[in-house]
Amino acid sequence: MKRISLITMMTILMAIVLVGCGLQDVHKETPKETAPVVTMVKPKGIPVLMYHKIGEDVDNDAVIREDLFRAQMKFLKDNGYHPLTMEQLYAYVTKGEAVPEKPVVLTFDDGYADTYSIVYPLMKEYGFPATVFVNIDDMGTRLTWEEVKEMYNNGITIANHGYSHIEMGQLSQAEQVDNIRKGQEALERELGIKSPWFCYPYGDRNEFTEAAIKEAGVKMAMAMKPQGWAHEGDDPYHVLRVWVGNAVDLEHFEERISTEQFRDL
Repeated sequence: MKRISLITMMTILMAIVLVGCGLQDVHKETPKETAPVVTMVKPKGIPVLMYHKIGEDVDNDAVIREDLFRAQMKFLKDNGYHPLTMEQLYAYVTKGEAVPEKPVVLTFDDGYADTYSIVYPLMKEYGFPATVFVNIDDMGTRLTWEEVKEMYNNGITIANHGYSHIEMGQLSQAEQVDNIRKGQEALERELGIKSPWFCYPYGDRNEFTEAAIKEAGVKMAMAMKPQGWAHEGDDPYHVLRVWVGNAVDLEHFEERISTEQFRDL
């Protein structure tokens, strides 16, 4: 009996030890992944990059090859750059609000088909915000409303580039108001948005343009020329941008996003 009792006791003790170890494993906390801390800064300026078509067209400054575009986006990701939304850019320009370090803004003019097939998937892959300025009367020949809605519903900002891609500086104030208003109405009808952002077609404007876009509810507008960075206190109706096309290889790309004194190409 004593021998059986001893064996039984040893078995019970071993069971207790094993159970205790099991409980320790159950209650052991699994280390949680923490999001990287992003330093907020008030930069002296922000490069707002201006893209158009991604494709193989030659002798066209408004086009950039797909491989080069992909390399540029990878460079941004690998080197800790932080693309901003239009709201972040507006808050910086008008109020001097802080933004994530190494800021950059990605804008795409005209709404080409490759904006959906190439740009949009890459923005999702990298988690980059971007803004696409569309011309309404081109809808269906480049992008479709279904594609635009999908991009908008997945974080891409869609904004007004005029109902028609026409030089605003050649129009009267009434004609400009009409071109902007029709674009705004289409975006509200199709996407349910009142776009506060505008991009001047060809970068052209005259003495009536600012009043026309203000009347349409626009609070910030993108320029094309001259090239330059955006700054705190700049005119929000003439925000400078940095052109990017095939001539901007990775060396020049790095220069354009790291210094305002970049070389003209």
